[in-house]
Amino acid sequence: MVRGKTQMRRIENNTSRQVTFFKRRNGLLKKAFELSVLCDAEVALIIFSPRGKLYDFASASMQSTIERYRMHTKDSPNSNNTVEQNMQEKSLVAENAKLCEK
Repeated sequence: MVRGKTQMRRIENNTSRQVTFFKRRNGLLKKAFELSVLCDAEVALIIFSPRGKLYDFASASMQSTIERYRMHTKDSPNSNNTVEQNMQEKSLVAENAKLCEK
């Protein structure tokens, strides 16, 4: 049985949206933990719920990981880009790679 593709748009039903957030948040936290253990990677994850509650995971100190990130991006040639712009660029690169495979 194959699952259908989920459309990326806001879930209008409040209960369904909360359930989806809960499940995906837990899945994301689990993946972050697995990545840190299996690959010995330094991982930091920060999630704010729609109501403003903080959920976070850090394989090392959250503060030291954030400082390391800031130092790395300060020296980067793309330091003028925001995190959102970087994510959009990475998404476009991934989409282009998929198109090239076909």
